[in-house]
Amino acid sequence: MRTLKHLWCAATLLLTCNQVGAATVNDSLKVVETTNRSAIASQKKVDKLALETQRMLEEYQRILRNTEYQDAYNAQLQQLKQNQAMEIDALKQQLNDINVTQMRIVPLMFSMVDALEKFVVLDLPFQQADRISAVVQLKQQLRNPSLSVPNKYRMLLEAFQVESDYGRTLDAYQGRLSEGEVERSVNFLRVGRIALYYQTLDGQESGLWHVENDQWQVLPETMNHAIKQAMRVARNQLSPQLMNLPVIKQQEGES
Repeated sequence: MRTLKHLWCAATLLLTCNQVGAATVNDSLKVVETTNRSAIASQKKVDKLALETQRMLEEYQRILRNTEYQDAYNAQLQQLKQNQAMEIDALKQQLNDINVTQMRIVPLMFSMVDALEKFVVLDLPFQQADRISAVVQLKQQLRNPSLSVPNKYRMLLEAFQVESDYGRTLDAYQGRLSEGEVERSVNFLRVGRIALYYQTLDGQESGLWHVENDQWQVLPETMNHAIKQAMRVARNQLSPQLMNLPVIKQQEGES
């Protein structure tokens, strides 16, 4: 009887232990499951926080880059402003210099055109009426307030250039020769500024302008052919050739 009792007690104890062990395992599994779920949730939070942190870092870097760009842009604007200020100062100085130059050059231009007029009057009398008329028109242009100083100066230089070119060219043209009250049509020949000749239209009379006497000097008839040939060269009717023409010998001391 005692033995059966003991066996029953042992069986009961074993069953109880099995029940307790099963409960413990179940509890452990539940704890593990709960822990896993908690870990997963925590990992999701960590991932979310990491993603937000990465986004914040990228935004910070973007702002930082924008700030650097803005600083660089501001520096460029500042440099541009300084350069513009320097350029404005330089332009103001140039304008002041231009004003001073204009104040000095305007009287000089009138002096130059007066000198040009005297030169034309005292020069060889070739196409003199047209040349004097050109100088008079130039004076009127210099007094024209609607023309700028550079344009006036350019016109003055062009007039001087035209007169300068006469000294390097050969020209023949027809014009009027006045001697006292007598006026007749003749052909003129200009050799630079060295000499000025005339020849009547029939080729029977030729003359040379005498600078010292300020009058025409009739040449021997033997010079008619040479002067006629020289006129043909000047008109491109003959090829250039050596010309044997009379000239007035300048006195010593004359240029």
